[in-house]
Amino acid sequence: MALVLYDNPLSSNALKVRFLLAELSLPYERRTVPFDLPRPEWYVAVNPVGGIPALADDGVVLAESNAILRYLAGREQRDDLYPADLRGRAAVDEFLDRFALTFRPAFFRYESPALGFVLGKGMLGGPPRPDELEQVAAAIASTMELLNSVVGPSGFALGRFTIADVAAAPILFRTTKTGLDLERYDNLARWRETLLARPSFAEADPVT
Repeated sequence: MALVLYDNPLSSNALKVRFLLAELSLPYERRTVPFDLPRPEWYVAVNPVGGIPALADDGVVLAESNAILRYLAGREQRDDLYPADLRGRAAVDEFLDRFALTFRPAFFRYESPALGFVLGKGMLGGPPRPDELEQVAAAIASTMELLNSVVGPSGFALGRFTIADVAAAPILFRTTKTGLDLERYDNLARWRETLLARPSFAEADPVT
């Protein structure tokens, strides 16, 4: 039975799953979930929490994008993407948590006015608010500098390609749409360039 991904083209969390599915060369069916709240009843029946995306795999339904990344890498026995050894896996898990809890919110602070985020409608739900961007860029600069030092110069989060990179790639791609300048953060700019150059990322159909 084919994998089914419940997603939305504007969802960065859905894009990270499509990126990994492309990297793994796994066929799947896409079913679009509208961003507007409340979510449709048919989707709440799939994912009671209502978040996007969700993945169905022959009776297994899994939500939360990072959990899906771990599942798919394990399903395909890709220890290079999500190590089987305890120390290697812990490093990936640590980065996934750090990015989600510390660094992702900083990017979102810039995305929200740049892409007209509206609660209940998502990105592009309203008009952009460009007058806010300069102040936000200054406010998040210290967090961006910290991420720049954490990532280092390799072009990957942890020195080689893992699901930690898959998780971050959509957010790095989104900076090309928001205009957030990464050139002052040399390691982040290199990281973005490395990940977005992968053929699998283009195959994942990035939009915003």
